[in-house]
Amino acid sequence: MPTASLSYYTNLGGLAIQAALSRTASGQISHQLTLAAGKQSTAWTKTDANTGTATLASGHGIIQDDKVDVFWDGGVRYNMDALTVAGNDVTVDGGAGDDLPASDTTAVLCKVTELDTDFDGDLASLIVAHTSRRGHMTFLDSGDAVLHAVELPADEGWYWADEQGVTNPLTGNPVDRVQVSNGDPTNTSTAKLGVLYDSEV
Repeated sequence: MPTASLSYYTNLGGLAIQAALSRTASGQISHQLTLAAGKQSTAWTKTDANTGTATLASGHGIIQDDKVDVFWDGGVRYNMDALTVAGNDVTVDGGAGDDLPASDTTAVLCKVTELDTDFDGDLASLIVAHTSRRGHMTFLDSGDAVLHAVELPADEGWYWADEQGVTNPLTGNPVDRVQVSNGDPTNTSTAKLGVLYDSEV
């Protein structure tokens, strides 16, 4: 059966702490992909907490009904709908996360990339996510409900492991797909997702 390992080193208050964990289970899933840079606004108008309009450069590639994540300094709102697209003006609506920022804030819009990946989070032993640039991952079930969402600071990563006393964030309905986005308006981002789980039940 496959074994996954994770290690980290901390230097804090004069203490050096090095630790590692490993888990063994019968199944594993891994994804790696390159995400295009997000699209930075040249103008931003907030209508309400979950509605706003960004003016983007031409060739932004966002069309009506796309799913979009919106990043700004200090916040992110995810799983939003591109409600209308009129040339370079993109109006986004809905979603979850932080309330949208005030008008005239610089925002970065990123059309999400969807990973078609299926697993039962209740059976997971280790989940690891990482993006090389600021990013976001949203785990959804087959009915479009958000199971869990996590913002990923550049190169910091996120993980959950069983047997550590921390509640599994993906219990309930199985994961049907994962939305991934890049909040960097200049650089592409490498996104990675790994899951170790008990596939034999």
